[in-house]
Amino acid sequence: MDRDRRNFARLQRGAIESAPSSMAVILFSEAVNCHRDGKLNDADRLCRRILELCPRHAESLHLLGAIAYQTSRYDMAVEMIRSAIRIDNRNAPYHSDLGLSLQAQGKLDAAVAQYKRALGLKPDYPEAHYYLGNALRDQGKTAEAAARYEQALKLRPGYALACSSLGSVLRGSGRMDEAVRLYERALSFQPHNAQLHLTLGLTLCAQDKLPEAVEHYERAVALDPTLAEAHYNLGLALYSLDKLDEAVTYYEKALSLRPGMAEAHNNLGITLDARNDPEVAIIHYKQAILFKPDLTEAYYNMAMSQLKSGDFSSGWDNYEWRWHSTKSSLTVRNFSQPQWRGEPLEGARILLHAEQGLGDTIQFLRYVPMVQAAGGAVVLEVQKGMYRLASQLGVETISFGNELPSFDWHCPLLSLPLALGTTLETVPNRVPYLSIPEEALRSASALPWPTQGLRVGLAWAGNQTFLNDRYRYRSIPFPLLSPLFLREDIQLFSLQIGEATAELGTTSRKIFNLAPHVTDMADTAAQMAHLDIVVSVDTAVAHLAGALGVATLTMLPYASDWRWLTGRGISRWYPTMGLFRQPEPGDWKPVVNDVCRALREFPLPLRRL
Repeated sequence: MDRDRRNFARLQRGAIESAPSSMAVILFSEAVNCHRDGKLNDADRLCRRILELCPRHAESLHLLGAIAYQTSRYDMAVEMIRSAIRIDNRNAPYHSDLGLSLQAQGKLDAAVAQYKRALGLKPDYPEAHYYLGNALRDQGKTAEAAARYEQALKLRPGYALACSSLGSVLRGSGRMDEAVRLYERALSFQPHNAQLHLTLGLTLCAQDKLPEAVEHYERAVALDPTLAEAHYNLGLALYSLDKLDEAVTYYEKALSLRPGMAEAHNNLGITLDARNDPEVAIIHYKQAILFKPDLTEAYYNMAMSQLKSGDFSSGWDNYEWRWHSTKSSLTVRNFSQPQWRGEPLEGARILLHAEQGLGDTIQFLRYVPMVQAAGGAVVLEVQKGMYRLASQLGVETISFGNELPSFDWHCPLLSLPLALGTTLETVPNRVPYLSIPEEALRSASALPWPTQGLRVGLAWAGNQTFLNDRYRYRSIPFPLLSPLFLREDIQLFSLQIGEATAELGTTSRKIFNLAPHVTDMADTAAQMAHLDIVVSVDTAVAHLAGALGVATLTMLPYASDWRWLTGRGISRWYPTMGLFRQPEPGDWKPVVNDVCRALREFPLPLRRL
């Protein structure tokens, strides 16, 4: 064997000496084979040997350029391929590959010119149409890019890359159904392409077709277990389908493959918080911030978990990130005056303004007297529905939309705990801290209140437009409240407002609907003055009852909002409020049973006149 190799080498040297061009053909064939087999260094060495023999060997120059492109040496790729073109400028693939190298350098105009040159030489060149489409897409010319992808597909109907890229262009323009069909077509040609399954899954997910998306994500991870993005997106879809344990598994797998994947840490934290494990969630939020310090959502989500776990000192500070979070849907008030963070006020006028829902406003109005005590002359801006009730605090009150007076400082209501240094131990929870306008009390007194039995106010649904991720399950299906309807010794009063009041017609139980007698929260507060106890889900009704010092039984989902903390049966914010939590996600039956038991133990009032 060794003797044969030595003889072949001797023959090679002889052939080189006698016929360099013939030897170049032999060596280039070997170089092409090496390149095809992934032996790039060997192919490079052979091409350079050929150029020693034949300096104008265009094919070797082109192949050296291709190797340089594959190894991300784009300057060398451009140099080599241009050298090949100077020798043979009629070769369409040379121009096309030069376009690829220029595009890799970010020189899109020059790349487009080369692709068009290639197509001028060879109009039926599908790769050049495809590459030109990519360059045009990068230039933002999506319609022209789509036309090139379509042309590539006409020339080669089984061109999976062109199918996928055209699908991406259509997806970007909102044509989701067409994009899905193109991805499916691409997969018919390349059924084992994990990246294609991932891309199709992303598109289906954008259409809210989560079960179908999961199928393709699962296929992607089966085909390529190292594809971190597929594991991550599978976790996202499973989270949205309430399969929290499975979601955690796939997030963790994505992080094992790519530990620095900040978004995976952030979403794993969200899922752990939804499983009532805020302390471990915080660890992952911190990791997300470590890897991506500008990931706003991680700061905001960490604040939620810190507050939920009782770490108010850190939580209030991070809660200021809500102004930059897409999840909070807040509008930043661009006042020229500074935001108050606890500085001495010394009689300065300070605007305290509502920022979120009615329940949030009610909860944090408790801080108004504290700001006055700190030396502030308070101007209070609240929602129209809160105006009459908030006016009872004895400060200048304005409803949204009206002109604001002059002021020196401002502070959003939910930033007051930060400014005043509220800890879990120092939550100001003396109730009642709201009083009811006399005219509202007179109107409520005119209603036909029964003199017998326990008067129970009931609210079972929150605002239907309330978008707060895991907490969207705070409303309880009305039929599940049926055990309450069996009690003949209680009088039920609906404090519910909005579309959910229509459900009152689905039961034969007499429930007095108070909604027609309500114009604002002051009316609801006055009605509560005639009730013995309020049963509510996590909505403004619960906050109002708590703020008035009314006995309240609040029914909470498994993963409740941060303000209810975890594992507690009594609210830290409202001492007259009991908390009843789902033992498992979605399981309201034990909650209703516990509420029924609490009502049985609640003392009946004396006979009313």
